[in-house]
Amino acid sequence: MPTHMAESYANYPDEALLRLVHSKDLRAYELLYDRHAQVVYNLIVRIVRDAAAAEELLQETFWQVWQKSAQYEGSGSAAAWLHRVARNKALDFLRHQRARPLAAQAEIETLERSLRHYTSSAESEVEQSWRRQQVLQALESIPSEQRICLELAYFEGLSQREIAEHTNTPLGTIKTRMRIGMEKLERILRAVGYLEGEL
Repeated sequence: MPTHMAESYANYPDEALLRLVHSKDLRAYELLYDRHAQVVYNLIVRIVRDAAAAEELLQETFWQVWQKSAQYEGSGSAAAWLHRVARNKALDFLRHQRARPLAAQAEIETLERSLRHYTSSAESEVEQSWRRQQVLQALESIPSEQRICLELAYFEGLSQREIAEHTNTPLGTIKTRMRIGMEKLERILRAVGYLEGEL
């Protein structure tokens, strides 16, 4: 895409680009793709563990964005919605694998537990549910710019550099937000009963 074509959209947030995509604005679509394709591909390939399949699923994900951008209803960030579309594509791909159905099913169950923020410890279901709720509530109570960094790091598996690129924010700022966010998160979680060694 020629640089001059996208200059007018360069500073648009993702949510604004999605609205333009809904009206079939190709420049907005291409810019959204340029911003997120690598991160979305990394997410998919971690799930399906197949580079060729991940590339195809990446294209399917963005085709769905082009065709069904109206499904984004403005709740949460556009990037989070885009990641959900990609995760669903990847999980559907695993479900439809016939060569290793048992392995695929086990993989799906593991991934779905991870995506719901469950821990892998041997704690009881009630205890896990309580801890998960505390973490989610703690995340909700910290500023959004810090929360987004932590969610991308711990739930999406992105590095600090990837988060900086993904959010178009200087790396130093990301490091600061994550450090401050973690300090706040730890204080809140300790206050509700997390032990020192669990954080």
